[in-house]
Amino acid sequence: MTQKNFITEFGMFSTIVITMIGVGAFSYPGEVVNYLGSNGWIGTIVEGILVYFLIYIAYKVIKLNGYNKLSIILQNSFGKIFGGILALIFVAYSIFFISMGMRIFIEVIKMYLLEKTPSEFLIIVMIFTGIYLIRNELGDLIKFNEISFWIMFVSMGLIFLFTLNKTNFNNSIPNFVNSDVYDYLKAFKNTIYSFIGIEIIYLVGPFAKNKVSIRKIALKSILFVTLFYAVTVILSLAIFSEEQTKTLLWPTITMIKSVDIRGAFIERWEGIAMAIWIMFYFCNFSNVYYLSSDIVKDVFRLDDIKISSALIAPFIYLTAMYPENIAELYHIINTVMPVAAAYSLILLPLIIFLFSKPRRNLNASKFICIFLVCTVLTGCWDKVEIERTQLVSVIGVDAGEDIGKTKELKNVKSTDPLTSVNLKKIHVTFGIPDLSKLEPGKGGVSGDKYVDVDGYSMEDAVNTAMSKSSRTVKFSQTKLLVLGKSLMEYPDVVKEVIDYLQREPSLNRNMYIVISSGSSDKYIKIKTPMGKSTEGYILGLVQGDVKDNEVKTVTLNDFLVSMSENGNSIIPKIEMDKDKKNIKIAGTAAIKNFKYDGDLNQVQTSNIELLQGKLKSGKRMIYLEGHPVDIRINDSNRRIKVSQEKGNLVFNIKLNIESEIKNYYTSDKVLSVDKLSYIEQSFNKAISQECKDSIKVTQRDLKIDPIGFKDYIKRYHPLMWRQVKDKWEDSYKDAVVNVNVDTKIRRIGVVK
Repeated sequence: MTQKNFITEFGMFSTIVITMIGVGAFSYPGEVVNYLGSNGWIGTIVEGILVYFLIYIAYKVIKLNGYNKLSIILQNSFGKIFGGILALIFVAYSIFFISMGMRIFIEVIKMYLLEKTPSEFLIIVMIFTGIYLIRNELGDLIKFNEISFWIMFVSMGLIFLFTLNKTNFNNSIPNFVNSDVYDYLKAFKNTIYSFIGIEIIYLVGPFAKNKVSIRKIALKSILFVTLFYAVTVILSLAIFSEEQTKTLLWPTITMIKSVDIRGAFIERWEGIAMAIWIMFYFCNFSNVYYLSSDIVKDVFRLDDIKISSALIAPFIYLTAMYPENIAELYHIINTVMPVAAAYSLILLPLIIFLFSKPRRNLNASKFICIFLVCTVLTGCWDKVEIERTQLVSVIGVDAGEDIGKTKELKNVKSTDPLTSVNLKKIHVTFGIPDLSKLEPGKGGVSGDKYVDVDGYSMEDAVNTAMSKSSRTVKFSQTKLLVLGKSLMEYPDVVKEVIDYLQREPSLNRNMYIVISSGSSDKYIKIKTPMGKSTEGYILGLVQGDVKDNEVKTVTLNDFLVSMSENGNSIIPKIEMDKDKKNIKIAGTAAIKNFKYDGDLNQVQTSNIELLQGKLKSGKRMIYLEGHPVDIRINDSNRRIKVSQEKGNLVFNIKLNIESEIKNYYTSDKVLSVDKLSYIEQSFNKAISQECKDSIKVTQRDLKIDPIGFKDYIKRYHPLMWRQVKDKWEDSYKDAVVNVNVDTKIRRIGVVK
């Protein structure tokens, strides 16, 4: 480099930010929520403040030592030998950090994209790509960081906006009563991995153009990272809820996959998620790799960073390959990383405190090569050709003929050979579009062909289906999941199915889910009168009814979130008519403790939607003076208050409804204040009584809480929740619920 001070303020800012926000951005929400629950984003802010003090210490170390590089500072302070040892310990920590991150990166890539590609090959490709970048001067790396910053965070900002239509920000309301200082300390200890990267200031600080502004830039960087993490945690809680976020290994990836924009050019977001994942990790990896290589070069007085980067490469490979599985990987990280981070971020700077070539431009071809690697790694080159793939459009799961043989399962020991387990616990039907029915040059919808299999688990059924069809089964295009009513009578098996649905990364979390009155395979295979696609026909019924809110639509993500909370949910129910030729919506099925518990009709379902505050459009009818009055609901909102009277909970629900009259009696006029007021009051009484009747069914008969009273008390009245949480079932059953409706009829049509 021809000049020493060449890094601009934005170059330093972008380098610090993208070095800190690596793969940790995708797992951080689950880790912090696991310890702090809905207070996770508060903990993120506190942790960000603590991290700023750490980077401030590093800045002071550089400043007090004349803005020299870390290796020179250590050798000047402790001598060449001992200073070199301290520097190499720091390098060992950095190698461990990027190696563990690389293994996480590779595991995710294999899970979502390149499942057939060897891990060794992917690691080698990533290492050599990093070597190619850092073999140039530091200025080239800084330019790469500046460009990558905009690509990464503009993309993430847009994705965050796209997820807003699926959020419930009530899930993100903090509850300080349920967390103490010890919980925060445990969270900081186990999530510090996501903030590691601040040590990159040792690399960029000595070369800053304006050294006076380093502290200000460091503050801005930490603020940006903290805000990014906090937003990620808030959105994860808002989309998945607290319990579901805890169970996810990489909530941010699952959140990106859950984006669903109807009519958008991009239908499946897995490729977008993986492209962003690659960018985040590669930037983190290349910066820390350069820092480590630069220190090794200085300690051993090597001529070129190319040599030191090549010397480090085998250690990165061996360390990344050491963990045998993902569980051991995270165990090693949680065990070693806090100690290693304490040395590099706290102990080493404090010890220093106490004892106290021509610049080349990175040409366009090199930039193209780097970004081409990021693009190529998202491609379809994992030995699975498209013609060898079955894209499943609909899945049906029923009880198998051996589902009741629990005694046989209890007698099977963990040491018994796998061939001893041959039970048909579940029957699974996979509907696959028959593309051969589509003629060239003609539009239309393809028919379906079906693969029926039995198995002792969902994974066993999938493997059997692949062996039958001799093709790889893919679920990224699955639109509908049908659960047979018979399956829902066995809660233990339902838990096993749900566990598979949560773990399988290729499943489309935006698929709709329904329960069939009979065997799901009969519903999937029915010859529909309106078209050839069964899932399209059923989805048309569900989506058509949802316009008038006669049925509650439930996606797989909604189902998994509610089941992870308490094992309860309500799901649309379908049944056949008497002649077995048509399918119709028959209200919703109530699931309690992972078991089918009863039904709600369409009116009750609509009332539940209204009481949840989610009814934005619908229709209602009341009788006045012997004539029906059709009223269209255009909007509604709900407010809840709770109190205790004589030891019982009292919930007061206030419903505000905006509506318009769609049909009345031709000889009568409604264009008068008194008449409209009379209709509004009559409508209020009718809706209030309907809602109370629906509440009685869920409260007394089904004993489920679809309205969310439990969740409301936990979030907004934590002290009251402590009093009733151990006896919630009885408290809920005996609770008094009052419903007050206030309807405003805004329009009456074009006649008086």
